[in-house]
Amino acid sequence: MKIEAIAAQFATDGKIGKLNIHAGGHINDSYRLTNTMDDQPDYLLQRVNHNVFKDVPLLMNNMVLVTDHVAAKVRNIYPDEVERRSLTIVPTIDGLTYFKDPEGNFWRVLRFIEDHLVFDSTTDPDIAYEGAKTFGAFSAMLNDLPAEKVGTVIPDFHNMKWRLTQLEQSIRKDAAGRLKVVKEEIDYVESRAKMMLTIHELGEKGTIPLRVTHNDTKISNVLFDLDRKGLCVIDLDTIQPGYVTSDFGDGIRTLTNTGEEDDENLDRVTMDLGLYEAFASGFLDSTREILLDAEKDALLYAGLLFPYMQAVRFLIDYLDGDTYYKVKHPEHNLVRTRAQLKLTKDGEDKMDKLKAIIKKLS
Repeated sequence: MKIEAIAAQFATDGKIGKLNIHAGGHINDSYRLTNTMDDQPDYLLQRVNHNVFKDVPLLMNNMVLVTDHVAAKVRNIYPDEVERRSLTIVPTIDGLTYFKDPEGNFWRVLRFIEDHLVFDSTTDPDIAYEGAKTFGAFSAMLNDLPAEKVGTVIPDFHNMKWRLTQLEQSIRKDAAGRLKVVKEEIDYVESRAKMMLTIHELGEKGTIPLRVTHNDTKISNVLFDLDRKGLCVIDLDTIQPGYVTSDFGDGIRTLTNTGEEDDENLDRVTMDLGLYEAFASGFLDSTREILLDAEKDALLYAGLLFPYMQAVRFLIDYLDGDTYYKVKHPEHNLVRTRAQLKLTKDGEDKMDKLKAIIKKLS
């Protein structure tokens, strides 16, 4: 089915002219639909990858719940900027939130937000602060949306106990015959398992509550205005019940690494304290009033948990024979594992400083 025919299934205003591939995002295909009428908006047509997201109707239901909730909050603060500060889902001509084409692909349309900036990464503390503040504001606006109203899109996504169970299974199977290469990495992972289960155990006990969380808080999932101030959070596919530590920890993992996620030179991989403090400051400036003391305390562990968890996921895939992540060479997942473990170790070495930052900002 042609893209033009798919776009015509949605109740867009004005008249759509050009359709151009829109850069950004690694999972969903996106097209910008340009309006020929100057007083009408452009739109973003996206194919939702149902190989990654198995239950697209559930995903879209989550997205509607969250965008409606956020829009209502934004309307009270910025009544003239609702469509710039929250995502707007455009229904199909049949009133549905998505269109399923004859090939079984799922499509959705969002109103395009004009005049924005996106940063794939940053070393600027001001950008880190603004991005974190925007993620935190998103969390704060969802504070009164009960987590049980939102469905689980990816079961056990940030469940460290489950990831360690997966690792045990992969060690036993040794499907690719690589176990002998990673003894040192496995020893380190196992030696830190108890500490890295802290957040899981706090959740199990009910010490920290389930919230509606974003779960993919890299800086590129924030739109900034042209003055480099945060506008809104995007890429809501991974919205589901979780702990606030997920949104803090994944932001820290992706933002503060001075090297690359797959850096072969481990000397380059450190946790930047300036960016850590900027992110923590922005996040807590937006969430300080809504978080429990136990949640604030748990943020310290989150900054270590997420590089550790990602290392475990890369290690599992290396042992399994590279069946999940795309690899550029046979040792790619091992390189990734070692880089993420180095980031974890550097965070451990700086634990007293990280603790002081969280305490000061809380």
